[in-house]
Amino acid sequence: MRVVPYTLKRTRALCWISMSGLAVALCAALQPASAQSESGWSNQGLIYLLGPTLDGTSGIGPIDTDVDMSASDVFETLDGAFLGMYRGEGERWGVMIDVVYMDLKAEGAGDGGALSGEVEVEQTTAITSATYRLLPTTQLMAGALYNDVSAGISLKGPTDRVREQSAGDDWVDPIVGVLVETPIGGGNWSFTGSAQIGGFGVGADLVTILTGSFSYRFNNWSSIDIGYRYLDFDYEDGDGLERFKFDMKEHGPAVGWRFDF
Repeated sequence: MRVVPYTLKRTRALCWISMSGLAVALCAALQPASAQSESGWSNQGLIYLLGPTLDGTSGIGPIDTDVDMSASDVFETLDGAFLGMYRGEGERWGVMIDVVYMDLKAEGAGDGGALSGEVEVEQTTAITSATYRLLPTTQLMAGALYNDVSAGISLKGPTDRVREQSAGDDWVDPIVGVLVETPIGGGNWSFTGSAQIGGFGVGADLVTILTGSFSYRFNNWSSIDIGYRYLDFDYEDGDGLERFKFDMKEHGPAVGWRFDF
């Protein structure tokens, strides 16, 4: 039996498109001012590599599959990925856009280990936040997280009967948080940490995002980041065959190249 209950959430997608358009419009409106030195607007890009551990449950219809993947497992099963961030900031206000895409195939188990087989998960996460500098080292954050997850499960039991199901969902969650940046000593090192929480039942029941990184600046336009990233999603929607569950923790070390432009 194969069930494909992928329900497109048109209203949520339109909300995401509107939110993205607003962020792009904000950047476009601020860019002309960035050409003037007195504006103080700065732009940063970050391309990074994440070594995530995945731990949680993916559910499609009546089947829940336990997922437990180390960073080495993720790299072995990775079919494709992109991880990048944009950050623009003026004297007080700023904007951050963080995009993560992963396509994974791995072994999984269900029904307490009675079933085993393959699980494929494709995930796109985009986080857009407005920032406000409250103190020289502290910024408040508020925005939205868009998550698009599709999963396929092919499991075989003791009778060799194959059970296959695939489904997906996309949703938008409000998020709020705080960002802290501070130099370390008087050299080229600095520390950046952030904590965000969201969901609140709008899309997911709860979303938690924690990041921390140390940066070393080589010159006035480039630096290297070494840190750790933690994401926790608690999402479930639908009933019966259209049920979709994504209760997953994604965490691991990250290293990236940051450039100013």
